[in-house]
Amino acid sequence: MPSLKKNNLNKKYDFIILGSGLGGLQTAFVLSKKGFKVLVLEKNPKIGGTLQSFRRFGCDFSTGMHYLGSLDEGQMLNKIFRYFGLFDNIEYKRMDEDGFELITVAGKEYKYPMGWDRFRKQFLEYFPGNEEVVSKYLSLINKAINSQALYSLKQPDTTAATEENILMSSAFQLIKSLSPNIDIQNYLAALNFDYGGEKDKTPFYVHAIVTNYFVMSSYRIVGDSDQIADDLANSIKLFGGEIITKQKAVRFLFEENKLVGVESHKGNKYFAEKFISNIHPANTMDLIEEGKIKGLYRKRMKSLENTISSFTLHIKMKNDSFKYLNHNLQYIKQNDVWYASYYDENKWPEHYFLHTPPHSKNDHFANCIQIITYMKYEEVKKWEDSTARTRPDEYIEWKEEKAQKLIDLVCEKFPGLRDNIEAYNISTPLSFRDYIGNSDGSLYGKISDFNNMASNYVSHKTKIPNLFLTGQNLNLHGMLGVSMSSIITTAEFVGLKPLLEDLNNA
Repeated sequence: MPSLKKNNLNKKYDFIILGSGLGGLQTAFVLSKKGFKVLVLEKNPKIGGTLQSFRRFGCDFSTGMHYLGSLDEGQMLNKIFRYFGLFDNIEYKRMDEDGFELITVAGKEYKYPMGWDRFRKQFLEYFPGNEEVVSKYLSLINKAINSQALYSLKQPDTTAATEENILMSSAFQLIKSLSPNIDIQNYLAALNFDYGGEKDKTPFYVHAIVTNYFVMSSYRIVGDSDQIADDLANSIKLFGGEIITKQKAVRFLFEENKLVGVESHKGNKYFAEKFISNIHPANTMDLIEEGKIKGLYRKRMKSLENTISSFTLHIKMKNDSFKYLNHNLQYIKQNDVWYASYYDENKWPEHYFLHTPPHSKNDHFANCIQIITYMKYEEVKKWEDSTARTRPDEYIEWKEEKAQKLIDLVCEKFPGLRDNIEAYNISTPLSFRDYIGNSDGSLYGKISDFNNMASNYVSHKTKIPNLFLTGQNLNLHGMLGVSMSSIITTAEFVGLKPLLEDLNNA
């Protein structure tokens, strides 16, 4: 057969990266900085994945990146951002240290403060006489963090003993074992919306790492989250890398059994020595023809269970009608913060997360707000073959009815909200699916399940020698998890020790 290389675009790369989400951009940044020829292919007109934002009614709304953790001087994300040059052109707003998140659970209101010393003090104000409970909890958090050296940008010690029983045990059950008091259990687990926590699946290490990440310090991006993607892209181009949008990868190209290229939906073919997929592992398998990868591996990647999806209102308020809140607000109707575990379509909504994006010109009012809650993909599945331009009237009416129900719930805490809404945009699991490119609009990618960690584990290496993975489906989602996945993947080519040294010395 004739060589596929005769059909290429007269250029061969060291690396082709599929998808320009955070993991893809960070990976491209490191590799291009190290002198490799890198090409990033993106299916959408805009880069960024969940870093993307969109403009409606004069507001910039982020699709997924609503706040950041561990950004104080010397903390983990601070070091990462310095390495990637993300302090040079972007402004960040530190949230209220006495309560970066206010959580209402069955009518009881709690503050979540920054810093573990403040956390301990606040906990004991709410639950006096429970010094032993909070001490045990903080000890468990420390053990989990210390056993995951990479999340502190340290070289893992493969000879050190790990706390496997703690890391892989149920977060819900471990927290429950600390106290029979339901309110204490709720308070300790109250940030689980940030990782889609489920009682019968989420391992404690996920709870520990994500909670620690935000408690250490919490910030918001001033302006839209696109700034991070744009800054990374500009750096990649300065290092000699290339980014091409509107090029959806539809299949990998092989010569015999060797992966040599990728073809886009426009028929363009791109060739490289190595390939890194930042798209969901299940979607990556769809690009590989039968017989080119082990069937059991393909089946395992295709059967990965994802986290629940979301329903979001992007609201333009009347000028100066809604005060800016320098904290997130979470509302849970039942006396149980594990909402994903008892989610019921017939009782929906029983929860929301309210976010007021900061604006550099106005610290007093938030003229644009976002309200997010869970929603299962099954509720929109019957319309999954439609596109944003071809959704039927039935779907439009359905999502409007849902929007009004969510507004009703928010109005219980903010009675004047409805009268001050000027306009709003609605996102459903279909919107998120189409925007991000996964199969079911999953909010945080694959779910971590302590019941079967082996089958749930996704390595950065695939069963094809020159095909690698990165992104939120390797370890954790969000800025934290994705940054770690990009470090793990790029370390395969530049070495973990020198990369960690670069990050720590940035």
